[in-house]
Amino acid sequence: MIVIVSVSKLDNGRIQVGVAKPQHDSKPAQSYASENEARKVLLGFGVGDEAADLYLFKLIPQLSASQELTFPPLDVPQHELLSRGFHIEARAQKQR
Repeated sequence: MIVIVSVSKLDNGRIQVGVAKPQHDSKPAQSYASENEARKVLLGFGVGDEAADLYLFKLIPQLSASQELTFPPLDVPQHELLSRGFHIEARAQKQR
């Protein structure tokens, strides 16, 4: 499933990882106590080691709590998303 993954730092210091399908409004998110926990999730989604480290350890500390960084679109298997607590519909719902 093609998704856009984002990361941000919350006011309480936790790292938030969000996942959204392109051109959809829904964006499930999970927060993690440390950069290392968030890193494991990002690596599971297919983000490379260097990119995960750059975002989490160099760029995120420079942002305010209301800002987020997004990765280029990734093809993440739906079972990987579900195993990490991200519930995303595989296809768009029909409009009534």
